Amino acid sequence: MEVAIDARFINPENRGLSTYTRNLVFELEKLDRKNLYYILLRDKDYATLDFKNPNFKKVRAEAYWYGIKEQLLIPRLLNKIKPDLTHFPHFNVPIIYNRTFITTIHDLILFAYPTKKATTLGPMAYAIKNRAYRATIKHALNKSKAVVAVSQSTAKDVLKFFPKVGKEKISTIYEGAGGEDDNEIKNYKNISEKNRQKWLKEKLSIKFPFIFYLGGAYPHKNLERLILGFNAFCNTGCNVGSRFNLELKNSRRNPLGNGNLNLVIAGGNDYFFDRLKNLVKQKNIPNVIFPGFVSDRKTLEFLYQEAIFCIFPSLYEGFGLPPLEALKRDKLVLCNNGTCFPEILGNSVIYFDGKSVSNISDVINDTTEKLESLKKTYLPRASKTLSKYSWIKMAEETLKLYEKTMNR
Repeated sequence: MEVAIDARFINPENRGLSTYTRNLVFELEKLDRKNLYYILLRDKDYATLDFKNPNFKKVRAEAYWYGIKEQLLIPRLLNKIKPDLTHFPHFNVPIIYNRTFITTIHDLILFAYPTKKATTLGPMAYAIKNRAYRATIKHALNKSKAVVAVSQSTAKDVLKFFPKVGKEKISTIYEGAGGEDDNEIKNYKNISEKNRQKWLKEKLSIKFPFIFYLGGAYPHKNLERLILGFNAFCNTGCNVGSRFNLELKNSRRNPLGNGNLNLVIAGGNDYFFDRLKNLVKQKNIPNVIFPGFVSDRKTLEFLYQEAIFCIFPSLYEGFGLPPLEALKRDKLVLCNNGTCFPEILGNSVIYFDGKSVSNISDVINDTTEKLESLKKTYLPRASKTLSKYSWIKMAEETLKLYEKTMNR
């Protein structure tokens, strides 16, 4: 069997799609020495990536996603290669491509959470682009021989918005949990707290203590309510030393310190982050820090390790990698009680009502007051949750789907 994988999202700058695509390709490379793979890459990744498995062949495919060039170049390349099967790890399947393919659907945010706030375009341009997106998704779902949904929540959305697709066509294949090397995480964790804090202060001007969010800033991520909830918490006193529960009265060290609590929101420097920065400035909200896109592993690991806890208020997700990555690093996690989070995270995290600013404020307050007892309750549950998700398992199930699809 000859399989082509559109891996143009493989660069780490593409966040969640990159994590999925990279792990899919690299785990298949380790797993499968029988079938032949053509890996479509943009120029930067074509030049820097090399495969040890001789059955994995690089194909230069320099075309930005969602554009006209993608619609023309990708079909031309694939028709030249003539693979038995093509896997598109995202819905952006070229409309004119008619050979056998499967598609991974990570979420249906355009349908489940439509909002004009999620674009920088004018009304007319937005309407045209939105219609094109919807047509592309519809084509991908209708023409795919099989559809991979990354959660049952996403599978339900596919059937809800596209009932003609058919349940039998959809396979739920969960993503993995992080994919990073456990030894590397441990090595960064073993660096002293003093050195970690010094690094973060010098590199990102981080103030301590802080709670941590990592991800995008699109409207459905619900960061505006998070900031307003944090502000409501601060209005009753940001000094966590005065709030800290008496359960630590006899302990050697208060992990919250005695300073004001800060909120660190990391993930990018785009228009949506700028809008949040303007909100903070206009409302004069204290102690909110935007370090931008964190490109190096060391800094990211230090942010995780020094965070008091991690918080994810998103109103809609397809799978939810960031909370799992936080759990993998032994961090207490707070999540919105909707979307796919209960399915993926089970009882290993603290839930709150992401649509309520007051509830966000309350959960921050309660967590800072009861931090140690909450960690004792929730962190032991994390290992059981994490054991359900593996990139190796994801690749194995995807390979079985390839074979099943070709045998139909």
